[in-house]
Amino acid sequence: MTVTDLQDRRFRVGDLVIVRSLDDKTHFCIIGFKRNPNGERLAILKGLFNQTCIVERPIWDLQSLLLRGRL
Repeated sequence: MTVTDLQDRRFRVGDLVIVRSLDDKTHFCIIGFKRNPNGERLAILKGLFNQTCIVERPIWDLQSLLLRGRL
């Protein structure tokens, strides 16, 4: 039997997002996903206007920049 993680399927690689917990509302692009030691799913984000900024944030802390998930 295979268990599939269906939680938080709304984000994909390439999506444009902001991090809710950051006050400056920097725009990011999702470049990957991973899990932390607790099993929580993290998104790997790259800054759009600051190419040297790469951070990892939990999925629940992200907000899409797209209206209704579409351009």
